[in-house]
Amino acid sequence: MSYYQSWLNLPIRTKFIACLLVTSLSATGLVGAVAYGRLMQKFDSFVLERASSNFSQDVRAYFSVYGSWQEGNKHESFHNFAERRRRALGLPPPERLMMHGDSKPPILPPSANLQMRSLPAGLAPQQQDHLDAPPFRFYLFDKYYMSLMDIPPYRVGDIVSPKDNQRLLPITLDGRVVAYFVPDGKANYSEMDLGYLSAMREALLYGILFAVLLTLGLGFWFGSSLSRALRQLTVAAQAMRDGDLRQHIKVKSGDEVGLLANAFNRMSSELANQHEKLHQSHEQIQKQAEQMNELSRRDALTMLHNRRHFDDQGQHMFNQAARYQRPFSVMLGDIDYFKKINDNYSHAVGDEVLRKIGEILSGMVRNCDLVARYGGEEFVIAFPETPLQQAHSACETLRKRIEEYPWHTVHPELKVTMSMGISANGKAKGLHEMLKLADNLLYRAKNNGRNQVCMAEY
Repeated sequence: MSYYQSWLNLPIRTKFIACLLVTSLSATGLVGAVAYGRLMQKFDSFVLERASSNFSQDVRAYFSVYGSWQEGNKHESFHNFAERRRRALGLPPPERLMMHGDSKPPILPPSANLQMRSLPAGLAPQQQDHLDAPPFRFYLFDKYYMSLMDIPPYRVGDIVSPKDNQRLLPITLDGRVVAYFVPDGKANYSEMDLGYLSAMREALLYGILFAVLLTLGLGFWFGSSLSRALRQLTVAAQAMRDGDLRQHIKVKSGDEVGLLANAFNRMSSELANQHEKLHQSHEQIQKQAEQMNELSRRDALTMLHNRRHFDDQGQHMFNQAARYQRPFSVMLGDIDYFKKINDNYSHAVGDEVLRKIGEILSGMVRNCDLVARYGGEEFVIAFPETPLQQAHSACETLRKRIEEYPWHTVHPELKVTMSMGISANGKAKGLHEMLKLADNLLYRAKNNGRNQVCMAEY
């Protein structure tokens, strides 16, 4: 797996913290580097300015005491003068200027044997602090731009180079220019300077460390808040995948994650509503299909099962009885003189008779029994777990109930009876053979005078 793929597989909180940490460290490092560079630049500039000011004051004092550079060199070197002057003022000694003749002892004129502390105003050097260990060397030139010191690459009398000519700084005394100088070199810091710089570096390091800790804390907090909302979205999406379409995520922000959560809630609600409507529609269609199937298996007039349903279910009952060697009986009945009822009392009365017969048959059998209108005025009943004699007894009860029914409520002169034939399974090979035997027994009952039950075992 590549590093890029590994990065993609990391949790979003880890990615967020890592990005925030890299950004913070980069910004902190850049700011620290710029700040440290500017600090060192200002530090060097300040050191140069102070050293240049002190050097300029030393030169002015030298000219003030001796009148000219050449006159001063007859008595003592400039370095010895600056050293003696600073001792008299209680200041650190000047840097070594590397001039010829610095080692000769000073020959002071009576006029030079003065108190250095009584120099005119403006010639006393400024009070120095930790920056006043002169870190630079200075090239000194007279007003004609000729070198006054033997400091490489210049010797006394050399003309200032074009490069240094652009950097010349004037030294004035009583309003006139007595010399020019050019600072050169880099700062050599004192121990106190180094201590201050070390403290600044330590402060920057502590600042970077604090920024890292703050970044980690904020990254963890922001990452946890962001990943918490995304985890809720993930859990809700997984729940939708598993079938629970109605999900709701609490929206606590108006940012992109909040907009995504709102869109997800709307999508979830719409999907759930559409699914509920589709489910209701499916249930309705299924219910209608079941109703249509049920209607296709029922007689529209009597609401009993029809012949198609009886043949299917009756064969299944027969097979179960045969498999487990259980008793099974079938009754086939026919309304006596039904054609005369239609002819004498109208087909409407005949239809009412069929309905009433259906009610009597279905109302007096067990729930496990199967009653159907087999065709015309014929009715059929299947008796599972019922031997022939028990079926005969039940059919006799039905026959009497039909005979004794108050048919005058349908028509004043109406009388209705039913003949029945019953067969048991015995050695029958199928429901068809049982129905054929029951039909023969029904005709026997008709021939024997009607309104009776005939039975036989196959």
